[in-house]
Amino acid sequence: MITKEQLKIEIDSLEDEQLLEFIHSLIQKARTNNQVEPSLMSQLRSVQITAPSDFAQNIDGYLNNEKLF
Repeated sequence: MITKEQLKIEIDSLEDEQLLEFIHSLIQKARTNNQVEPSLMSQLRSVQITAPSDFAQNIDGYLNNEKLF
């Protein structure tokens, strides 16, 4: 594990441009870690099914190719 002192030494050894790149990458990493993955329920809410109006009542016919879409 890196200690604060080791980190300070490493940061002090960086050139200004390298330090800016390091800071930007830290900020980017922090932003991506703060993004929350959508829950399963929120993903399921976005599912849209296109089917005939009698699909639920006649599902057996559609699954057995007795009725066509």
